[in-house]
Amino acid sequence: MNKITGKFRYHPLDTVAGTPVPIRKADLDKIAADTRVNIEFEHITAKNRTNTGGIIREETMDSSLEEVSQDVITLSSEDEKKFRKAARAIIDLYRAPRTVFGTWGSDEKGAGIISELCDEDDGWY
Repeated sequence: MNKITGKFRYHPLDTVAGTPVPIRKADLDKIAADTRVNIEFEHITAKNRTNTGGIIREETMDSSLEEVSQDVITLSSEDEKKFRKAARAIIDLYRAPRTVFGTWGSDEKGAGIISELCDEDDGWY
């Protein structure tokens, strides 16, 4: 079997497009244990991000995707059924990603599954 990889990229919680609840490692660990899917989490804060008087600014024009502030959840599994179950749990808990790069870094199969699940009931972008 081939490994399926999918990424969920969210703006950090302190922005309009952030997840409705904070992403917690404990929640992801539970989903991973329940579905037997490998789940990794990375919180990225851009070097040039500033917060002045409650106004957050970040210059992204000359930044690579991995340098932009974001929360990234990565799923990987060789079992499509388990991958789907984990992806559905993440969408149910955190909603679909709202950015144009919401699944960049996923392989074709993973991106397709995530897109299909998002379209079922959560909307997309």
